[in-house]
Amino acid sequence: MRKIGLLVLAMLFTIHNVWAQPDNPKHRERIKALKIAYITEHVNLSAEQAEKFWPVYNSFEKELHKLHLGFMEKYRTDNPGADRRTAHEYIDANLDFQEQALAIKKKYKDEFLKVISAQQLADLYRAERGFKEMLLRELGRRQGPPDGK
Repeated sequence: MRKIGLLVLAMLFTIHNVWAQPDNPKHRERIKALKIAYITEHVNLSAEQAEKFWPVYNSFEKELHKLHLGFMEKYRTDNPGADRRTAHEYIDANLDFQEQALAIKKKYKDEFLKVISAQQLADLYRAERGFKEMLLRELGRRQGPPDGK
């Protein structure tokens, strides 16, 4: 338990340093390295599992990222609530995006289970959520309280 606490503390310190350097070209690589360490620790991957797991996980993330970028590119500048027709298109596109993301997750579930146990896969899902929450907390801390509060 102490090992996990030290890891989280080290990660928070590193995240702090990463965000202190805006537009740093190594920003994403550092966050990715932190995520790898976080997931490895929380999923308890053996060396043999890690060797097989990370190529599958990287492919999984790449597919989800590509899907997300496609959706965001279309709606980055559009105001989905500008008019009724645009709002309906956005709603349909968002549901399509979520269905496609779910299909990717289901596809990779089977791939992950060839490499790690069901318990480790459940731990992976929790670790991904935990890492995201940790990043959001750190971002919120850095931005400070909302104006007027």
